[in-house]
Amino acid sequence: MRPNDLVEFSRRSYARPHDIEGWSEASLVDSGLSTDEVDMLSIVPKKAGDLLMLGVGGGREAISLAKMGYMVTGVDYVPAMVERAKENAVHRGTQLEGLVQDISQLNVPSNSYDIVWLSSAMYSCVPTRHRRVEMVKRIASTLRPGGFFLCRFHFDPRQQLSKKGEFLRRLIAICTLGNTAYQAGDILWGNIEFIHAFITEEEVQSELTEGDLRVIHLQTDPASIRGWAICQKILV
Repeated sequence: MRPNDLVEFSRRSYARPHDIEGWSEASLVDSGLSTDEVDMLSIVPKKAGDLLMLGVGGGREAISLAKMGYMVTGVDYVPAMVERAKENAVHRGTQLEGLVQDISQLNVPSNSYDIVWLSSAMYSCVPTRHRRVEMVKRIASTLRPGGFFLCRFHFDPRQQLSKKGEFLRRLIAICTLGNTAYQAGDILWGNIEFIHAFITEEEVQSELTEGDLRVIHLQTDPASIRGWAICQKILV
């Protein structure tokens, strides 16, 4: 599939009623931040302010952060997810603002947020390096000077292909008019969504840097197939 088709395929998957119910299930929403999310937040010196949550889902992270004192706006490309997250917040004694947008085409005012947080490992769910770098540039633009971007991503060095294997994948994409920007690590996970598994730390760091952010912490764990990064807007 072409990049736009991959985005739409994922959106339709998460717009299914049982997916909306699953991400809004009370035990998940109330589970709070995961260990690595707490670790990320502990490094960020800003303990209050305006926070943009990209990929809000049912509101698990957003509600936890709102309870900590952040003013949270949640973004999702599934309208029903945004509404459920706002409802879940009210039921738990707090509130969220909501926006319906494709996070890779983020369109919010410049210099508006102290923190932008990309939910779960959704950085890897944006197809093509070019689209991810452009997304990071949009994120950098919406951050206030010195603001922070937090994200997790899939990290799996085992996805490295031989030169022959990568050539064949690219040839198939060209012949089928599919994703001609194919990279090693691109997979259709569980026939639900696109995922790009990063193979080296340098690969993800180069994207974030090209997106006008300074990487201040990068951590990977091949055993858990996860990595996370904390970046700061470059002061001009």
